[in-house]
Amino acid sequence: MAELLEMLLSTHDSEWVFVLIGGGLPANANFTYYHWRRIADGRPAQENFVRTRPGQTQTVRSRRSQPRMPATSYTGKRQYLMRHRHKEWLDEDGGGNARVTIESRMGHEVAGVEGLYSNVTTAMERRIMESLQMRWERFVVTLDPEWLPVSPTSLPVDLHGWMKAQVKAARSADR
Repeated sequence: MAELLEMLLSTHDSEWVFVLIGGGLPANANFTYYHWRRIADGRPAQENFVRTRPGQTQTVRSRRSQPRMPATSYTGKRQYLMRHRHKEWLDEDGGGNARVTIESRMGHEVAGVEGLYSNVTTAMERRIMESLQMRWERFVVTLDPEWLPVSPTSLPVDLHGWMKAQVKAARSADR
């Protein structure tokens, strides 16, 4: 996953990995309304769109037709809940993931003496990275080598080639 994030980061000049087409930050747009609901809830393919101007409504052919986006397991749920799923994964993996590391990653503070005297170390962060990487590889091995997520716009990186390499590597390691 770190490799994919580095690839995405190299496609633009922003210090942030995820930017909008115009270069802005998703946090500065109404990301939930314009993007998240359509990703989570899915939407039909769209060749035309309705445009409303003062006094008239028009159906206009889209400059960029949009492919069908299937609904996900987050249908009707808030984007914020993805953070909770991340914590569940870290809790499941347990073992070397100290509570203070997980809570810090979630943006929470641990109360009391435990929080006061605990610090997150590089080794703790590396254990979380390894845990999430293993989870990713277990997921990738279940994919068809031709799998590619649906995207309404062309992607800035060769995600298809990268995913094929991930599936091949995960299957080789699984043997």
